[in-house]
Amino acid sequence: MSDALSLLLLPFAASIAFVLIHAYFGVHVLRRNIVFADLALAQLSALGATVAFANGYAPASPAGFAYGLLFTAIGAALLTLSRTLARWVSQEAFVGILYVVATAATILVVDRSPQGAEHVKKILLGSILTVGPAELAKFAALYAVIGTLCWFARLPLLAVSSETRPAGRSMLAVSIWDFLFFLAFGVVVTSSVITAGVLLVFSFLIVPAVIGFIFSRSVRVVLAIAWGVGIAASAAGLAGSYILDLPTGAAMVTTFALFLVLAGIAKALVLVDTGRRRTNLRHAVRAVVALALALTFASSLWLIINPAADQPLAATFESATGFGPERFLSASERDIYESAGRDRVRFQNEVDRLDAKERAARYQGAPLSDEEIRRIASYQQSFNEMTRGERFVQDVLRAKARALERWFVGLPAAIISFVGLGLLLRAFWRHRSPADRDQRATSRSSLVIPCE
Repeated sequence: MSDALSLLLLPFAASIAFVLIHAYFGVHVLRRNIVFADLALAQLSALGATVAFANGYAPASPAGFAYGLLFTAIGAALLTLSRTLARWVSQEAFVGILYVVATAATILVVDRSPQGAEHVKKILLGSILTVGPAELAKFAALYAVIGTLCWFARLPLLAVSSETRPAGRSMLAVSIWDFLFFLAFGVVVTSSVITAGVLLVFSFLIVPAVIGFIFSRSVRVVLAIAWGVGIAASAAGLAGSYILDLPTGAAMVTTFALFLVLAGIAKALVLVDTGRRRTNLRHAVRAVVALALALTFASSLWLIINPAADQPLAATFESATGFGPERFLSASERDIYESAGRDRVRFQNEVDRLDAKERAARYQGAPLSDEEIRRIASYQQSFNEMTRGERFVQDVLRAKARALERWFVGLPAAIISFVGLGLLLRAFWRHRSPADRDQRATSRSSLVIPCE
């Protein structure tokens, strides 16, 4: 327990700092209805870090930060212009183009750089576990200064955080405040992308703010919810990555998504009146049943069309129920199939045992000699080849079994799921209110162009 706390304490503290400042900017981004502005700025910052990397500077160095800030400032200026262009083209479309161009430019730059693939992976996922006390202090000081400035400028920032120009303000004043907002935003993103990665930065910015807006429209309430949920999701993601031995950045992003799903379920099924709760629960049950039927129908068709191919849903069903393809084999073929499965497990266990022995000798005991290492490698190669051979035998017999299974299991399942989907669709149409049907019919008739 103490080892986990010592490893995760600084990353969790850094996550708190990230959540407090990023969720604030995320609220403004959602109010402006330019959701992907943060992703575009993060990608521009990553482009700057990549250019610095291509020129021989470490992304976390002062030169790397300067490159990232320069590209982010250019992005801030372009995003400021997007409000003016909104009368001709959607701001979201402009932001999407900016993100795509920044991503393509990053790929072009990194293509000529050594270890470019590793750099791109680090930029996307970050390395928040490696944050140190000095970096944490830098983040805290920088975000405290930016947060203080945003507090004093909160009224004009909230006033311009809308799709239209606020009344009583000139376009020049709005543009200046826009640029200052995006510049401060860019500084925050530039400082966090190298440590947290593009994907996690986007999660810090948007997901907590979205959860806050699910439950309220008051900025103060939204911020309070966003900060609380963001800190809780960060703690859960870090703990999950440690317990399950998963990549930290990807685990935290997934945890943020799970918190968003739970917030939506709570809003729809808990924090509503009884009548609405029953309606939402009925819709949720129908949606789950429809999804299960659709997956069953697609899997059954795939089993009928190509029984020798990978069948993920069929394999999941077989492992859960024990109703495997060997039931469609003859007695002798079934014995061969089961024997190959046992041998495959035994050979894989031997490979795992040799791996554990080599790791234990490397980190805990006396190092192995070169001869012992070669002997272990030779055994591992032999066992791996035998494992692949037994897997090949199982695959051949499984394909033969599924050629029969598709007619006895796949075809009935396809018919039943198709009929079930049809009944659900019919029930959905019949339970729609007459007003909804009349409105839909009116909208269809309004699209008809009269002939002269």
